[in-house]
Amino acid sequence: MTKVLAFDLDGTLINNKNEVIGGEKTLKLLDKIKKLGFELVITTGRLDHDIYYINEKYGLDIKYRISQNGAVIQDKVSSKAMLLDKKEAIRLYKNLIEKFNDIRIELNTVSNRYWHSERDPDFPKEYYDSSAIKKDFSSIIKFQPIVLFLLIGDNYRIDSVQKYINENYEKFDAIKTSETSLEILKTGISKGNTLRKLFPDSKIISIGDSDNDYSMFEQSVASYYVGPDPKGAMKAKYNVLDIHEALVHIYEEEKNND
Repeated sequence: MTKVLAFDLDGTLINNKNEVIGGEKTLKLLDKIKKLGFELVITTGRLDHDIYYINEKYGLDIKYRISQNGAVIQDKVSSKAMLLDKKEAIRLYKNLIEKFNDIRIELNTVSNRYWHSERDPDFPKEYYDSSAIKKDFSSIIKFQPIVLFLLIGDNYRIDSVQKYINENYEKFDAIKTSETSLEILKTGISKGNTLRKLFPDSKIISIGDSDNDYSMFEQSVASYYVGPDPKGAMKAKYNVLDIHEALVHIYEEEKNND
Protein backbone atom coordinates (compact mmCIF):
# COMPACT_ATOMS: atom_id res chain seq x y z
CA MET A 1 0.00 0.00 0.00
CA THR A 2 1.24 3.46 -0.92
CA LYS A 3 1.82 5.76 2.05
CA VAL A 4 1.19 9.48 1.58
CA LEU A 5 2.11 12.46 3.75
CA ALA A 6 0.16 15.51 2.57
CA PHE A 7 0.72 18.94 4.06
CA ASP A 8 -0.37 22.51 3.52
CA LEU A 9 2.05 25.30 2.62
CA ASP A 10 1.17 28.65 4.27
CA GLY A 11 1.02 28.46 8.05
CA THR A 12 1.97 24.78 8.00
CA LEU A 13 5.25 24.28 6.16
CA ILE A 14 6.18 27.96 5.78
CA ASN A 15 5.62 31.04 7.95
CA ASN A 16 4.58 34.56 6.95
CA LYS A 17 8.17 35.28 5.90
CA ASN A 18 8.08 32.30 3.50
CA GLU A 19 10.59 30.39 5.64
CA VAL A 20 10.26 26.70 6.54
CA ILE A 21 8.85 26.42 10.06
CA GLY A 22 11.38 24.50 12.14
CA GLY A 23 14.06 25.07 9.51
CA GLU A 24 16.60 22.30 8.93
CA LYS A 25 15.05 20.09 11.63
CA THR A 26 11.77 19.99 9.69
CA LEU A 27 13.52 19.28 6.40
CA LYS A 28 15.54 16.42 7.91
CA LEU A 29 12.39 14.83 9.32
CA LEU A 30 10.63 15.08 5.95
CA ASP A 31 13.58 13.26 4.41
CA LYS A 32 13.47 10.56 7.10
CA ILE A 33 9.74 10.05 6.57
CA LYS A 34 10.26 9.84 2.84
CA LYS A 35 12.84 7.09 3.42
CA LEU A 36 10.17 5.15 5.33
CA GLY A 37 8.34 4.85 2.00
CA PHE A 38 6.10 7.91 2.08
CA GLU A 39 5.12 9.97 -0.97
CA LEU A 40 5.30 13.66 0.02
CA VAL A 41 2.51 15.84 -1.38
CA ILE A 42 2.11 19.59 -0.89
CA THR A 43 -1.49 20.83 -1.02
CA THR A 44 -2.11 24.57 -1.15
CA GLY A 45 -4.40 27.36 -2.23
CA ARG A 46 -1.47 28.94 -4.04
CA LEU A 47 -0.69 28.36 -7.71
CA ASP A 48 1.56 25.49 -8.70
CA HIS A 49 4.62 27.63 -9.38
CA ASP A 50 4.96 28.37 -5.67
CA ILE A 51 5.02 24.65 -4.82
CA TYR A 52 7.58 24.17 -7.59
CA TYR A 53 9.73 26.89 -6.04
CA ILE A 54 9.63 25.32 -2.56
CA ASN A 55 10.27 21.87 -4.02
CA GLU A 56 13.34 23.04 -5.89
CA LYS A 57 14.72 25.33 -3.16
CA TYR A 58 14.60 22.68 -0.43
CA GLY A 59 15.17 19.56 -2.54
CA LEU A 60 11.98 17.86 -1.35
CA ASP A 61 11.72 15.66 -4.48
CA ILE A 62 7.94 15.97 -4.55
CA LYS A 63 6.38 14.16 -7.49
CA TYR A 64 2.74 15.21 -7.02
CA ARG A 65 1.62 18.78 -6.30
CA ILE A 66 -1.95 19.81 -5.53
CA SER A 67 -2.63 23.53 -5.92
CA GLN A 68 -5.55 25.95 -5.92
CA ASN A 69 -7.21 23.99 -3.11
CA GLY A 70 -7.52 20.78 -5.09
CA ALA A 71 -8.42 22.17 -8.52
CA VAL A 72 -5.01 21.60 -10.14
CA ILE A 73 -2.80 18.49 -10.02
CA GLN A 74 0.73 18.59 -11.34
CA ASP A 75 3.38 15.89 -11.54
CA LYS A 76 6.78 15.93 -13.20
CA VAL A 77 5.42 15.52 -16.73
CA SER A 78 1.74 16.50 -16.83
CA SER A 79 -1.03 18.56 -15.26
CA LYS A 80 -4.78 18.25 -14.79
CA ALA A 81 -7.19 21.02 -13.89
CA MET A 82 -10.84 21.00 -12.83
CA LEU A 83 -12.17 24.13 -14.52
CA LEU A 84 -15.17 26.39 -13.96
CA ASP A 85 -18.01 26.24 -16.47
CA LYS A 86 -17.49 29.27 -18.70
CA LYS A 87 -21.13 30.31 -19.17
CA GLU A 88 -21.82 30.04 -15.47
CA ALA A 89 -18.57 31.84 -14.64
CA ILE A 90 -19.55 34.77 -16.88
CA ARG A 91 -22.99 34.92 -15.24
CA LEU A 92 -21.45 34.79 -11.78
CA TYR A 93 -18.88 37.46 -12.58
CA LYS A 94 -21.57 39.86 -13.82
CA ASN A 95 -23.70 39.21 -10.75
CA LEU A 96 -20.77 39.76 -8.40
CA ILE A 97 -20.01 43.11 -10.02
CA GLU A 98 -23.67 44.13 -9.76
CA LYS A 99 -24.58 42.81 -6.30
CA PHE A 100 -21.29 42.85 -4.38
CA ASN A 101 -19.28 45.71 -5.83
CA ASP A 102 -17.71 46.41 -2.43
CA ILE A 103 -15.97 43.01 -2.54
CA ARG A 104 -12.54 42.59 -4.13
CA ILE A 105 -12.77 40.07 -6.98
CA GLU A 106 -9.75 38.16 -8.26
CA LEU A 107 -9.55 35.41 -10.86
CA ASN A 108 -7.18 32.46 -11.22
CA THR A 109 -6.42 30.52 -14.37
CA VAL A 110 -4.26 27.39 -14.31
CA SER A 111 -1.09 29.51 -14.30
CA ASN A 112 -1.99 33.15 -13.61
CA ARG A 113 -3.76 35.49 -11.20
CA TYR A 114 -5.83 38.38 -12.54
CA TRP A 115 -6.69 41.45 -10.49
CA HIS A 116 -8.80 44.54 -11.16
CA SER A 117 -6.25 46.65 -9.28
CA GLU A 118 -3.01 46.29 -7.37
CA ARG A 119 -3.07 44.73 -3.91
CA ASP A 120 -0.67 44.23 -1.03
CA PRO A 121 2.20 42.21 -2.54
CA ASP A 122 2.50 40.26 0.72
CA PHE A 123 -1.05 38.81 0.48
CA PRO A 124 0.27 36.26 -0.11
CA LYS A 125 3.81 36.98 -1.23
CA GLU A 126 4.43 34.80 -4.25
CA TYR A 127 7.80 33.38 -5.22
CA TYR A 128 6.98 33.90 -8.87
CA ASP A 129 4.71 36.80 -9.78
CA SER A 130 2.11 35.56 -12.27
CA SER A 131 -0.35 38.42 -11.70
CA ALA A 132 -1.75 40.84 -14.25
CA ILE A 133 -4.11 43.81 -13.91
CA LYS A 134 -7.32 43.61 -15.98
CA LYS A 135 -10.26 45.95 -15.49
CA ASP A 136 -12.66 43.38 -16.98
CA PHE A 137 -12.32 39.59 -16.65
CA SER A 138 -14.94 38.70 -19.28
CA SER A 139 -12.55 37.92 -22.14
CA ILE A 140 -10.22 36.01 -19.82
CA ILE A 141 -13.10 33.81 -18.68
CA LYS A 142 -14.11 33.19 -22.30
CA PHE A 143 -10.70 32.30 -23.71
CA GLN A 144 -8.59 30.93 -20.83
CA PRO A 145 -8.80 27.89 -18.50
CA ILE A 146 -10.54 29.36 -15.44
CA VAL A 147 -9.95 27.60 -12.13
CA LEU A 148 -11.43 29.82 -9.42
CA PHE A 149 -12.57 33.21 -8.21
CA LEU A 150 -11.07 34.63 -5.02
CA LEU A 151 -13.19 37.19 -3.15
CA ILE A 152 -11.80 39.39 -0.39
CA GLY A 153 -13.84 41.51 2.01
CA ASP A 154 -14.97 41.81 5.60
CA ASN A 155 -16.34 38.74 7.36
CA TYR A 156 -20.02 39.73 7.18
CA ARG A 157 -19.95 40.45 3.44
CA ILE A 158 -17.96 37.30 2.70
CA ASP A 159 -20.61 35.26 4.53
CA SER A 160 -23.34 36.97 2.47
CA VAL A 161 -21.59 36.18 -0.82
CA GLN A 162 -21.01 32.57 0.22
CA LYS A 163 -24.70 32.11 1.03
CA TYR A 164 -25.76 33.71 -2.26
CA ILE A 165 -23.46 31.54 -4.38
CA ASN A 166 -24.24 28.27 -2.66
CA GLU A 167 -27.98 28.94 -3.03
CA ASN A 168 -27.90 30.05 -6.68
CA TYR A 169 -25.12 28.15 -8.46
CA GLU A 170 -25.25 24.36 -8.61
CA LYS A 171 -21.98 24.07 -10.53
CA PHE A 172 -19.92 26.03 -7.99
CA ASP A 173 -18.92 25.68 -4.35
CA ALA A 174 -18.08 28.78 -2.30
CA ILE A 175 -15.54 27.90 0.39
CA LYS A 176 -14.15 30.27 3.04
CA THR A 177 -10.37 30.07 3.22
CA SER A 178 -10.17 32.69 6.00
CA GLU A 179 -12.47 35.12 7.81
CA THR A 180 -11.97 37.61 4.97
CA SER A 181 -11.56 35.44 1.87
CA LEU A 182 -13.79 33.16 -0.18
CA GLU A 183 -12.90 30.85 -3.05
CA ILE A 184 -15.35 29.76 -5.73
CA LEU A 185 -14.44 26.44 -7.33
CA LYS A 186 -16.10 23.72 -9.37
CA THR A 187 -18.57 21.76 -7.23
CA GLY A 188 -16.98 18.93 -5.27
CA ILE A 189 -13.42 20.21 -5.51
CA SER A 190 -11.38 20.18 -2.31
CA LYS A 191 -7.89 19.24 -1.18
CA GLY A 192 -9.22 16.05 0.41
CA ASN A 193 -11.28 14.86 -2.57
CA THR A 194 -8.41 15.46 -4.98
CA LEU A 195 -5.95 13.73 -2.67
CA ARG A 196 -8.16 10.64 -2.41
CA LYS A 197 -8.73 10.51 -6.19
CA LEU A 198 -5.00 10.74 -6.75
CA PHE A 199 -4.28 8.03 -4.17
CA PRO A 200 -7.48 5.91 -4.02
CA ASP A 201 -6.13 2.93 -2.06
CA SER A 202 -3.41 4.62 -0.04
CA LYS A 203 -2.72 5.33 3.60
CA ILE A 204 -2.91 9.11 3.96
CA ILE A 205 -1.56 11.25 6.79
CA SER A 206 -2.18 14.99 6.61
CA ILE A 207 -1.08 18.22 8.28
CA GLY A 208 -2.85 21.58 7.97
CA ASP A 209 -3.79 24.78 9.73
CA SER A 210 -7.04 26.16 8.26
CA ASP A 211 -10.60 25.39 7.15
CA ASN A 212 -9.59 24.33 3.65
CA ASP A 213 -7.42 21.58 5.16
CA TYR A 214 -10.30 19.87 6.97
CA SER A 215 -11.23 17.92 3.84
CA MET A 216 -7.77 16.31 3.96
CA PHE A 217 -8.32 15.29 7.56
CA GLU A 218 -11.48 13.42 6.53
CA GLN A 219 -9.46 11.29 4.11
CA SER A 220 -6.62 10.54 6.54
CA VAL A 221 -5.89 7.74 8.99
CA ALA A 222 -4.02 10.32 11.05
CA SER A 223 -4.43 14.09 10.81
CA TYR A 224 -2.62 16.94 12.54
CA TYR A 225 -4.03 20.40 13.07
CA VAL A 226 -1.37 23.08 13.56
CA GLY A 227 -2.43 25.96 15.77
CA PRO A 228 -4.58 27.07 18.71
CA ASP A 229 -8.05 27.25 17.12
CA PRO A 230 -10.32 24.81 19.02
CA LYS A 231 -12.51 24.31 15.94
CA GLY A 232 -9.53 23.14 13.93
CA ALA A 233 -8.30 20.98 16.77
CA MET A 234 -11.65 19.18 16.85
CA LYS A 235 -11.43 18.38 13.14
CA ALA A 236 -8.09 16.53 13.37
CA LYS A 237 -6.95 13.49 15.31
CA TYR A 238 -4.07 15.44 16.83
CA ASN A 239 -3.53 19.09 17.73
CA VAL A 240 0.12 20.18 17.57
CA LEU A 241 2.15 23.36 17.97
CA ASP A 242 3.79 23.21 14.55
CA ILE A 243 4.73 20.92 11.67
CA HIS A 244 7.96 19.87 13.37
CA GLU A 245 6.03 18.44 16.32
CA ALA A 246 3.71 16.63 13.91
CA LEU A 247 6.62 15.15 11.96
CA VAL A 248 8.35 13.92 15.12
CA HIS A 249 5.18 12.08 16.11
CA ILE A 250 4.61 10.66 12.62
CA TYR A 251 8.20 9.45 12.31
CA GLU A 252 8.20 7.72 15.70
CA GLU A 253 4.83 6.06 15.03
CA GLU A 254 5.81 4.83 11.56
CA LYS A 255 9.29 3.70 12.60
CA ASN A 256 7.78 1.62 15.38
CA ASN A 257 5.16 0.16 13.03
CA ASP A 258 7.90 -0.96 10.63
